[in-house]
Amino acid sequence: MAEIVLDGIAKRYADGTEALSRTNLTIGDGELFILVGPSGCGKSTLLKLIVGLERPSSGAIRVGGRTVTNLDPKDRNMAMGFQSYAIYPHMSVRENMAFPLKLAKLDSQEIARRVEHAAQILELSELLERKPAALSGGQRQRVAMGRAIVREPAAFLLDEPLSNLDAKLRVQMRTELARLQRRLGTTMVYVTHDQTEAMTLGERIAVLRRGVIQQVGTPRALYLSPANLFVAGFIGSPAMNLLPAAVDGDRLRLPMTDIPLPAGVRGTLPAGTRHLVAGIRPEHVREAAPAGGDGHDSTEFSGRVELLEWLGADLYLHCDVPDRPKDGQAVGREDGLEALRRELDLDAGQTGRPRLVVRIGSDSRVAEGDSIRLCIPPERMLLFDADSGERIDAG
Repeated sequence: MAEIVLDGIAKRYADGTEALSRTNLTIGDGELFILVGPSGCGKSTLLKLIVGLERPSSGAIRVGGRTVTNLDPKDRNMAMGFQSYAIYPHMSVRENMAFPLKLAKLDSQEIARRVEHAAQILELSELLERKPAALSGGQRQRVAMGRAIVREPAAFLLDEPLSNLDAKLRVQMRTELARLQRRLGTTMVYVTHDQTEAMTLGERIAVLRRGVIQQVGTPRALYLSPANLFVAGFIGSPAMNLLPAAVDGDRLRLPMTDIPLPAGVRGTLPAGTRHLVAGIRPEHVREAAPAGGDGHDSTEFSGRVELLEWLGADLYLHCDVPDRPKDGQAVGREDGLEALRRELDLDAGQTGRPRLVVRIGSDSRVAEGDSIRLCIPPERMLLFDADSGERIDAG
């Protein structure tokens, strides 16, 4: 059993820097759990605290019901993998995989059994006598994993293990890692800054920002029901469109149009709420009928396609959306939203006008420079408090 429990764990350095705020987290036995967030958010620190490479400033760590907070890494029965392969170039694959077992002074028969078993799982049996120089990048990564597997650890802790691989090989290794984890049934904690990698690998994901866990949930929950603006903007590729908005009776004023305030939100807004942030996924923005045609709706608006990305099955349209003429009523506040856009490196609309990313089918004949009609279904929109950034639950 290898359930990992973090009970009030925090990490502060001597200069006062707080790398990780007080954290409570339970990682289930046999779970593939992902820690994701931008560089410097504390995810690698959290991993090092679990394995014992760092000691917490406060709190306790339990693995399989045993408190390991003050134990050295060698006494925690965990295997850790890093970005680099860290395999010895002068040793064969067999010798590399057997090395940690020889250090542990296991007998030769047990070493041979474990190496052969791990090689079979990783499809390395025919490569056991080769040197690392004769292997591909993916094969070297599998050798590094094999050296961890032979130890039969309670948990695998992986710190961006695929970041040195090219794009095609990363996709292949993601699939292999997921398949391997299911086959072994061993708890795996995986750190990445790549949210696509997190979404495709993880059973559950923890999103970190500045040393604080923002949300823990399944990939589906994080995508459809983000807890706050940071999670909404970080999870998803392309990112969620985020727009300043203002409440005006039963209408929601956006920079380019008014739409009905979603019915489920009306009764949950605190009295006097004025400013919000509206979020809409690219696939939920609809291409509407031409202006003046059948089915035209007053909530529709025009957009100009500044950039088109063709991805085979889909088209991503980066649309410049002109502001409506000002009528004296402020649409919303931009200050906090702009800061978030800078933090997440989102397209803030350098023209000074709002921009939307729209995903449509690749059979569309739209071209760069075209004007198109768009609309936003109110029921697909997520709303966030402009001050706290927390999502407003529509019930």
